[in-house]
Amino acid sequence: MNPSPLKPLRNLLQTLFNSPVVIIPFSRHLSMSKKVNQQNDLALYDELVLFNQFVHQQPLPSIKHFCKLLTRIVNMNHHYPVVISLIHRLETLEIKPDIYVFNISINCFCHMGRVDLGLSILGRVFKHGWTPDCVTFNTLIRGLCTNGNLFRARQVFDEMLVSGFEPNVVTYGTLINGMCKMGKVGDAVTLLKKVEGESESVIMYSTVIDTLCKSNRVRRALTLFSEMVENGVVPNVVTYICMMRGLCRFGLREEAVRLLDDTLCRNISLDLQTCNVLLSVISKQGWVADSHSFFDLMVERGMNPDTATYNTLINGYCLVHRLDDARCLFDVMSCARDVITFNVLINGYCKVNKINEALGLFNEMSRQNVNPNVVTYTTLIRGLCLVSKLNQALILFYKMQDCGETANVVTYSTLIDCLCKHERVTNALSLFKLMDGARVAPDVFTFTSLIDGLCKIGDVDAANEIFLELFNKKLQPNVYTYTAMIGGLCRNKRLTEAKELFYRMNESGCTPNVHTYTIMIKGYCRNGKLDEANELFVKMNESGCSPDGCTYNTIIQGFLLQNEFSTAIRYLEKMTENGFCLDAYTEALLLRFQSCGQLEFSAKKVV
Repeated sequence: MNPSPLKPLRNLLQTLFNSPVVIIPFSRHLSMSKKVNQQNDLALYDELVLFNQFVHQQPLPSIKHFCKLLTRIVNMNHHYPVVISLIHRLETLEIKPDIYVFNISINCFCHMGRVDLGLSILGRVFKHGWTPDCVTFNTLIRGLCTNGNLFRARQVFDEMLVSGFEPNVVTYGTLINGMCKMGKVGDAVTLLKKVEGESESVIMYSTVIDTLCKSNRVRRALTLFSEMVENGVVPNVVTYICMMRGLCRFGLREEAVRLLDDTLCRNISLDLQTCNVLLSVISKQGWVADSHSFFDLMVERGMNPDTATYNTLINGYCLVHRLDDARCLFDVMSCARDVITFNVLINGYCKVNKINEALGLFNEMSRQNVNPNVVTYTTLIRGLCLVSKLNQALILFYKMQDCGETANVVTYSTLIDCLCKHERVTNALSLFKLMDGARVAPDVFTFTSLIDGLCKIGDVDAANEIFLELFNKKLQPNVYTYTAMIGGLCRNKRLTEAKELFYRMNESGCTPNVHTYTIMIKGYCRNGKLDEANELFVKMNESGCSPDGCTYNTIIQGFLLQNEFSTAIRYLEKMTENGFCLDAYTEALLLRFQSCGQLEFSAKKVV
């Protein structure tokens, strides 16, 4: 084994610089960077030995020799402070730097997050009478964009133009990429028009098209794609994939099919991996006919579909619940099935409650020498829970442990949620404690399931303890967590606490949903606080959360039960205006009060 190069490096640096000012930053750099490996250190050591030889030669080598050495160290990554120190050493030897040395310095400072020092180097360039080149400006623009300072990057770009420098494709590409990352897509499109005709501009077009698609501006992306072709810029594979993803995500099937045809007509070089990506994009939309047509075309072009290809197609069939077709494709696969193949089909069966077929496929895995993984077990456990076969789900959970497969947070949370829904909260709490022993950290969903389960069996104090523990774990409750806790407090007539939690929820930045408002309104109605219920209903509308049928039925019931018939009818009229219907209980209340002569109103009219 080679000895650690750290000590020789420090000794060599001490020899080179004889100054603690340089040694301290580099030592700190070495101790903090976990990415630096021993081989990298040894390579750096060799370069420092060479540098030491250079500075003792008479006459000294030309600056070009030093530039080559510095560039090699820069390319090692993570040794930027060392390069800066070596450049300082050159200055003490009165070796006059050139523009290449300045560019190296700027590059290092930008990588170190000190773009301000990089800009100061630009000032020194002018001071020494050197003329900056495109590399100088490009490096600064990239550093500013990387650090999120797009405004200053554009200033440097403008200064570049004013100084008479001609930006190259790298300049435009760097700035356009920075604009896209900062969400300034309109500015990126404007700048893009200045580089039309450049063969390399296809990369920039692809970047802007991808950003437009991701920001839900697919039509604009499609227009830009057409402009790109009209301007003589030939789209590449990346452009097509970005555009296809956008079109498919927004369900623009006809446009996606036309684009796919265009890809084939232009004889774009598509390898198997690229075809699999395109196939995946189409299949995820459930467009199985188009997926299969593309699959047939792949075969016609002489491609041999691999396991990933079949997995994608099977998943597409499962998404539209065509399980028989998915199974047929599974049976005729011309290549080996892997664990993903089984997982996809098992998941498809579980989603349509065909748990026996899913279990049969699980048993088939061992016969085909495919080992199930945590996804396989978790999918089956969820499937068993969906059909209320909770005991079988628990047996499979423990079998999973016996087989050496470690359950993850999704596995535990799935079981805990199912146990709570079946009011087996004691078992759920035991499993929750087991998570801690297995060193599996619960997530917000785990806590929410427990809180909801405890509240529904009336153990609100225990639910509140779990709620507080969530904060101790540095987790933030979501709207479902708050709603479950508020619902438990309301059902147990702890309305003051529920109200406090409701407003605390708002203050924490978690916006109540229609279910949260409905639960609070129901709590007020059950406790005869109709004014507060009415006030909250108004506030709900003002906050932009529209009431649903359940909200209307809840508040109507509340006013009917307190004999506030005029207000109940007013809400009833609003309800019908908004297209919602009475539920069975509200209708029964109306008919009951009408038959008793207390309510002179035709329920039939509303129904």
